[in-house]
Amino acid sequence: MNRILLCLAMLQGSVANGLAQAHLGARLAAMGNNGNAIEDVWSIQGNPAGISGIPKIVAAIDYTKYLFATELSRQAIAIAIPFQKNSIGISLDRYGIAEYNEIRASLAMVRKFGRQLAIGLKGNYHQLKIDNYGATSAFSLDVGFLYRFNKQLLLGFYIDNPALQAYKSPAVKLIIPTSFHLGFSYLVSDKVLLASDLSKTLHLPIDVAIGIDYQLLALFSLRGGLTAKPFKQYAGFGLHYKKFMLDMAVASDPYLGYSPQITLGYVF
Repeated sequence: MNRILLCLAMLQGSVANGLAQAHLGARLAAMGNNGNAIEDVWSIQGNPAGISGIPKIVAAIDYTKYLFATELSRQAIAIAIPFQKNSIGISLDRYGIAEYNEIRASLAMVRKFGRQLAIGLKGNYHQLKIDNYGATSAFSLDVGFLYRFNKQLLLGFYIDNPALQAYKSPAVKLIIPTSFHLGFSYLVSDKVLLASDLSKTLHLPIDVAIGIDYQLLALFSLRGGLTAKPFKQYAGFGLHYKKFMLDMAVASDPYLGYSPQITLGYVF
C-alpha cells in the first residue's frame, strides 16, 4: 500500500508541479538550481545555450536520492561536445521507482554568433511508465539564449516546451510543463560567482532563485542557494583536480525533506 501511495504522490507532483521534469547537476543545484545564465555541462538540462562556453568535451554522471526510506531516486548523464562555433549536448535522465518512472532523452544543438550571443535548440523524448497502466511517450522542444555583456555579466533566457506538448494515454493524460526562465550570473571576482533566476511555469506562481559559488581554494568551492516557491535551501561543494570533477549538493524541501546529490565529471 505504501508503494501505491508513493506512486500516486509522484504522479500528482509531476502533473501539478513538474518536479520530475527539471534537473541540473550538483554544482548548479547547490546554487539554488541556478542554471539559466551559467556555462556548465548540465545546462543541457536547463538553458541549452549554456554549453556554448565549454571549450572541451565534458562528460558527467549524476545521482540524486529522494525520501531516504524509499528507493525514489534520479540518475542522469550529460555530455557536451564543442566544435568550431557550435556545440552538441546529449543527456539521459531517469526519475522514479520500479512501479513508476520517467525517462527523458535530450539532444541539443547550439550555435555561437560572435563572442556575445549563443542560441540553443533542444529536442526531448519523454517516456512515462506506470505499472498496470503501461507506458506512454511524447516529444517536446526547448529553446534558449545566452548573451554575454562582458567578462563578468551573462544574461540567459529559455523556454521549456513552448508548443505545449503533452503525453497522450488512454488511461491518463499528463502535461509536460511549459515554463519561462530569465536569469543572470555575475562574476564578482576570480573567486565569487553570483546568479539569480526568475521562473514562471504555467498555472504556478513565479519562482525566484539566488545562488553563490565561492572558490575557497584552487581545487575547492563552496556553494549555497535559495528558492522561493516553494521555499527551499541548497548547499554543496565542489572538488576539481586536473580533469576530474566531484560535486556534492543537498536540498532541503518542505515536502521531500533532504535530498543529497552527487555528480562526477571528466574533461577530455
